[in-house]
Amino acid sequence: MINSNFVIRELTNSDIPKVIELWNNNCNENFLYKPLKEEFFREIFFKCKGNYICVSNEEIIGFANGVYKKDLLPGESYEDVPGYITMVIVREDKRRLGVGKALVEEVEKYLKNEGKKKVRIDFFNPINLPWHIPNSHKHDHPNAPGVDTKGMGYEFFKAIGYRERAQEVSMYRGLKEFTLGEKMKDKEIELQKHGVVIEYYNKDKHYGLESFFDNLGNEYWRKDILDNLFLGKPYPFLIAAHNNKICGFAGPLEVEKSGRGRFCGIGVEPNYEGKGIGKLLFFKLCYSFKKEGAEFMSLFTGINGNARKMYADAGFKVIRTWALFEREV
Repeated sequence: MINSNFVIRELTNSDIPKVIELWNNNCNENFLYKPLKEEFFREIFFKCKGNYICVSNEEIIGFANGVYKKDLLPGESYEDVPGYITMVIVREDKRRLGVGKALVEEVEKYLKNEGKKKVRIDFFNPINLPWHIPNSHKHDHPNAPGVDTKGMGYEFFKAIGYRERAQEVSMYRGLKEFTLGEKMKDKEIELQKHGVVIEYYNKDKHYGLESFFDNLGNEYWRKDILDNLFLGKPYPFLIAAHNNKICGFAGPLEVEKSGRGRFCGIGVEPNYEGKGIGKLLFFKLCYSFKKEGAEFMSLFTGINGNARKMYADAGFKVIRTWALFEREV
């Protein structure tokens, strides 16, 4: 039970500087998130509801945020899409006193009142928080796919009854020394002999993009690629084409200000799997990012997934493990 001297209430405008101070004072090797500036905090948190603080003796000792998606993809319904916990943070000297649990309960109550049946902590959260990649000269990744298993939050969420659904790993590599390698060059020649070419997408040459995404069944990738094509100057992306019909993709190739090569995904049509197309696409993606000026790439994938081996073959190293949590409300 939370101490009677603690009060949980909604965040107000005047609270923001103290919440930012609380956040930034906790940034260390166990809390990898980047320090926040007020403008960024207001942009990602204060414009939405679901923000709660814990106050003790007029001092802010805890903060939590809950959120839900408002832009639904085809096939999603408001009732079935879960709510998300973005962050729970408690001042170090006030931990293990019930503050974190009380904040989570307030967030859950808010999300339940908004019609959500489940609360999750995972990469589909619409709020993205950048974090520092350890031992990387302050390279960063723009979002976290769950709860850092090395941080205090991992045991905390298990202790208050959240179910661990899965684990993801974050992987990273610098691109300065990246090469395709002879095996990938040989694979490219082999595929070309069978009419499959890896190259940049050209709307006047390649066809079948919509039907390709229909066959993949991934609406997130479809949206990212189509949104990119509607930009005034779209970022290039790689495709695998069999006689000009699209059967795979990787990208888009966006080089962020930090020097990170950002892409939304990589996929191969089911009928073309098992031919080495996906691996070649990924290697050429990395090489293309290097040519575009990217300094590094970071990504996350399932802890036991086939993609993890492909990334490892390309020189990517695991830098963090994340747990995906869920609870019904």
